[in-house]
Amino acid sequence: MMKGAQKQMIVVRTSDSRYFDEAYFVLRRDVNARREDKSEMISEANRILNDCELSPRPPRKRIPRGVCFFFSGILCGGAVAAFVCLLIL
Repeated sequence: MMKGAQKQMIVVRTSDSRYFDEAYFVLRRDVNARREDKSEMISEANRILNDCELSPRPPRKRIPRGVCFFFSGILCGGAVAAFVCLLIL
């Protein structure tokens, strides 16, 4: 905690978010909060919150490249062995 520091904040309370009850946005020192800018700042804060919402589906797990190469090698080896067996018969 800093003594003597004054920060301007925007507090956004949400009721429809699954993850956030309220969010705090600290304004930069060089921003002058005028009355006409406040609605723009609040809409920007709401946009940021909406962008942070996660999708309901978890991210896909990637298969390691080594596993893919291993199984493609087995598949190619089986195809070659089947082709050789067909040539012999």
